[in-house]
Amino acid sequence: MSSEPRRCPGCGKETPRPEARFCEHCGVALALAEPPPPPRDVFGDRAVRFRALEGHAKLAALLTAKPEVPELAGKTLPSLLLLAGLCVGGLLISLFTLQLCPPLFLVPLTLVVVGAVAITRNLLWSARTPLVARPALIAAVRAQLQAGAERSHSNTRHFVQLEDAHGERVELECLPSAVRMLEPGALGVAYLKGKKLAAFASVSV
Repeated sequence: MSSEPRRCPGCGKETPRPEARFCEHCGVALALAEPPPPPRDVFGDRAVRFRALEGHAKLAALLTAKPEVPELAGKTLPSLLLLAGLCVGGLLISLFTLQLCPPLFLVPLTLVVVGAVAITRNLLWSARTPLVARPALIAAVRAQLQAGAERSHSNTRHFVQLEDAHGERVELECLPSAVRMLEPGALGVAYLKGKKLAAFASVSV
């Protein structure tokens, strides 16, 4: 779109309002201003890209692959040992506290119960939630800082917005190891663990 001011073809004076249909000075009809060009889609033609992905030679293998996810690998045994140690240690501390100050023995016991519930929930989630693979486009990635996270990356949560072939979008939290794989506009296979993105395999199409 030209940055030149509009001028009346009759009197030659500038037209201050771009939406004006008649000259404000002499009343001559003005040509309509050119509409601005539509914004460029930085992701390209989504439909074409998804069709290319469907016909890609690697797609079938990626949909059946089981990616290595550090947060999910080998956690069952350590978690069970931690749970057992927490229960035994908490019980001993509670008994010791009961001897010294009976009213306070419930404090360590409560902490043990809370920790045990958290570990058990994590184990059940890891065991019962399947890893699902599906084609997706990365539409956006964002980070959310927790309180006091300005100096600690471990307290930063990352979220990704995935788009499917029908244009529907969903936002999911990312496991930390998956963040480095994410780039807006990338097309490939997303591996979902419940409502979290566990991994992403990009495919060049």
